[in-house]
Amino acid sequence: MPSDTARSIMKEAQRRREDRRPDPRLQSMSGSYRFDVEGVGSWRFEVREGIATITESTAPADCVLRCDEADFVRIAQGQQNLLTAFLQGRVQMDGDYALAQRLYGFIRATRERAA
Repeated sequence: MPSDTARSIMKEAQRRREDRRPDPRLQSMSGSYRFDVEGVGSWRFEVREGIATITESTAPADCVLRCDEADFVRIAQGQQNLLTAFLQGRVQMDGDYALAQRLYGFIRATRERAA
């Protein structure tokens, strides 16, 4: 949707994760991510034992991704491939690149399942 913003996307993601039930799609993932969205904010996504928590935070993470809001929204909506955006210089990554690759697989699976 054109009205989606990084903040609205993350707020919805937080709402969906409030129940703290294990998500079978996350069973093979373990680690933490931080999304630094330029001029908007930072969110930390942590996955342990299939349970994801999302908080607005600048705390350290295993994998840190930085981008502008437009790229973040396109990636979150499945319109932009995270790894392609990284190779194009649109997203900067620090830390565990394998975690970033697994995150992209999760985003893609989530979008395909919603379609």
